[in-house]
Amino acid sequence: MTTHVSNPAYHHGNLRQALLDAAEKLLESVGIGGLTLRGLARETGVSHAAPYRHFADKTDLLAALAARGFARLAAALTAAAAAHPLDSCQEFLASCRGYITLGREHPAMYRLMFGQPQPGVGGQPELAAAGQAAYDALAAAMQRGIANGFFRNMPVQALAMAVWAMVHGLTELAITGHLLACGEAEGEETRISESACALLLSGIAPFRSEA
Repeated sequence: MTTHVSNPAYHHGNLRQALLDAAEKLLESVGIGGLTLRGLARETGVSHAAPYRHFADKTDLLAALAARGFARLAAALTAAAAAHPLDSCQEFLASCRGYITLGREHPAMYRLMFGQPQPGVGGQPELAAAGQAAYDALAAAMQRGIANGFFRNMPVQALAMAVWAMVHGLTELAITGHLLACGEAEGEETRISESACALLLSGIAPFRSEA
């Protein structure tokens, strides 16, 4: 009979973090359908029961991964604000770049975040809080832009949803390879996405009579 020896790297309370790190890698390689708690245990070299001390089931694990994705999105938006505290235009464009980059570099995570109606929110306060933090960072940017006269004076929620919808669509197109027309080089994706974001920016700028 083989006795399982737990990985000594996880003896100091960091198993949950290690499980999420490994789960994220598995998510990108095998997708949601292929990700299991038993497979995660094998990947991290722990007993089959160990992941269940941190995640009640697969839904719980997926919610934690989605929360991690939303936390990264909130961090990207916050970083854009910190980099351009007095320029809502540049903050907006930097936020768009950060959003699209996150989706392109972590497509499975991105799909998990947005591919279903907030998975597990009812029993997952961590996911609900992370999603709200991402939205709040976007809404705060829109509010600053309105106050500074960069964006139209309109309800913040409507403005934030319009921006989120377009950038989300661009990101999805980039992930699936539909952002480029046939025959265009891959390097054109960045130019096209940034041009589209600049066009959106001009669309939410004040009318001349409002300026």
